[in-house]
Amino acid sequence: MSPRNDRSRGFTLVELLVVIAIIGVLVALLLPAVQAAREAARRSQCTNNLRQIGLGVQNYESGKKEIPYNHYSGNYGIPDTFWGGPQVNGPGMPCRAWSWLAMTLPYLEQASLYQRGGIPATPLAQSRILDAVIPEFQCPSDELPNNNPISRSNTWYIKQIVSLGLSNYDGVMGAQSNVPPFVNPNADGDPSLMEPWFNGNGIMAIFAWQSPLDFNNVEDGTSRTMMAGEQAFELSRASCGEEGKCYGLGYSWAHSVEASATAAIPPNTAVPGVPYPDPSVATYPYRTEFGFNSMHPGGVNFVYADGSVHFIEDGIELGTYRALGTIKGGETLQ
Repeated sequence: MSPRNDRSRGFTLVELLVVIAIIGVLVALLLPAVQAAREAARRSQCTNNLRQIGLGVQNYESGKKEIPYNHYSGNYGIPDTFWGGPQVNGPGMPCRAWSWLAMTLPYLEQASLYQRGGIPATPLAQSRILDAVIPEFQCPSDELPNNNPISRSNTWYIKQIVSLGLSNYDGVMGAQSNVPPFVNPNADGDPSLMEPWFNGNGIMAIFAWQSPLDFNNVEDGTSRTMMAGEQAFELSRASCGEEGKCYGLGYSWAHSVEASATAAIPPNTAVPGVPYPDPSVATYPYRTEFGFNSMHPGGVNFVYADGSVHFIEDGIELGTYRALGTIKGGETLQ
């Protein structure tokens, strides 16, 4: 009778390699699902942020009988007004170009910050709250939370070193554009009204302080009018000061222009890290970047004037998208 072999048999190298390969395949199959689940959670948080902002705007309008508005006048030439305007105390006085987001702070459980900042009477350059990080203004799918606040100097509106709190959410100032490749006049076709900053036809127009709106002015219907949407963070856009290239793309929640964008440009035209196919745009990148974009695959979140939040897909018909960006264009939605 042959002697008994009590030694246990181990795995061969081939068997180990097969097991490792199977595990690798399983991980490869599961990883996209895990990433998709995480992005869904991040997008849900982003949606909730916009919903809170929309509720804040509605409560502001209900209490003050006007929609929170931007305070910009476009006075570029006065040395101490590089933040914009309006010059409420006459030419040469420091700028008070507070944004609609700044005006909404008391209705976003940030009343103490609003009071401490002296909004809107205190000039921006003298306020002590510009570096405030406000969680509701950050989208977790984005790189902005990792760069907030940011230290900037010599950007288009800032001619000093300053630390600034940032926002992923911009007000819809309208749907005009006076620069290619997305030229779009007002709904009446007047070419003199194509400039989006001075002639905004949206609910968060840059010059709304001249004639504040209420929801009765939203003639297209609050459920058919976008109020605010996402703008994805990119470091080069947040710190560029070259004339004609990137002004307004600083992401500061405090400044009117940096907290606003136009719906003339299709959503996700300028996703960070993805070059626009027309190389001529590189000379003036703000022509595509001054629209709404996000790091969510396939579209951008918007809060409407009625407080509802919708995911606008990249492929939306441009005429429909632009119509949603105006308050009284009377356009027919496709």
